[in-house]
Amino acid sequence: MFKRGFASTFLFDRWRVCCVSLLVIATLTSIGCHTPTTSNSHRTKVTIGIQVSPAMALLMVAKDKNFFAQQGLDVDLKQFTAGKFALQAFFAGSVDFAVSGEVPVCLAVLSGNQVRVVSQVVEKTTDEVRIVARRDSSSNASDPSTYFKIKKRKLATSFGGGPEFFTYNFLQHYGVQPNQVELLSQRPEDMPTALATRSVDAISIFDPFAYIAEKQLNQDAVTFRGSDLYSELYVLSAHPHQGDDATIQALLRAMKQAEAFTAANPDEAKRILQSYTKLDRSVIDGIWGDFSFKIALTPELLSDLNAEAQWAKATGKVTPQTPVPDFSGIIDSHLLRSVDQGALEIQRKEP
Repeated sequence: MFKRGFASTFLFDRWRVCCVSLLVIATLTSIGCHTPTTSNSHRTKVTIGIQVSPAMALLMVAKDKNFFAQQGLDVDLKQFTAGKFALQAFFAGSVDFAVSGEVPVCLAVLSGNQVRVVSQVVEKTTDEVRIVARRDSSSNASDPSTYFKIKKRKLATSFGGGPEFFTYNFLQHYGVQPNQVELLSQRPEDMPTALATRSVDAISIFDPFAYIAEKQLNQDAVTFRGSDLYSELYVLSAHPHQGDDATIQALLRAMKQAEAFTAANPDEAKRILQSYTKLDRSVIDGIWGDFSFKIALTPELLSDLNAEAQWAKATGKVTPQTPVPDFSGIIDSHLLRSVDQGALEIQRKEP
């Protein structure tokens, strides 16, 4: 009797220990032993308007690799053919945030719109905006002064954005007079075809459309760069109120994760970019080096905004009497500072 009771008690204790162990394992599995994420129902829904461009790579990687989700966000990336259209949607209330070049932001502020810039989504760009022209029988010269002065040229660009500002600086730099060139406004996606079909002599536009035009024309293309004239920056714009600060910090943390991932896994980042943009891999490879994929706030941003304000007044986009604001007041650096102090090269002037 004693031996039989002992065996029964021993087996019961073993069974109880196993049940407790299984319960503990199940509990650990349910809470996870990795970076915590929130369920879909508890994530903050955010819509960001972006340009279909390699400049948006960090946002696309953050979405694809679930970095936004890990930061408690359910992000929808709404794509536009140009950043200025994304910014228009932002002011219309169609998206929560917008990423655009800094020129549309400058023009919006001069027009009385309220906005704050919380980060660049690229640290810099190199010749990302440039002029692609068609060689012709009148001149095969690669000198811009010769090309634009030998006869009047039709030059298409994207009005109200970085390409138009670059074009203005470029023509001024080379002494091309207004009567020597006919400026036309076209959609970025239409420009390579317009150049290939001889509807225009040249286009001034950002990548990937500049690169596509170069490849279409091949030996008939001549490219005019202006590395010292302008480097387009792409910025994340938010509303002036402070109520969405936690969301912005989460966005920046996810983009910082994407920055590290992109640096370590460029091939995978390119694949993700290709899935969003539908660009050929050869196009992505050809322009990848034009971008520094880092979140930042750099001194060039502030100097560009001030120069663009003077351009807007000189070209009649705003009246000569339009006051130029202190643009440091719209650059809110404290959120980026809280995420990555090393990304901050510009200081916001406190009131």
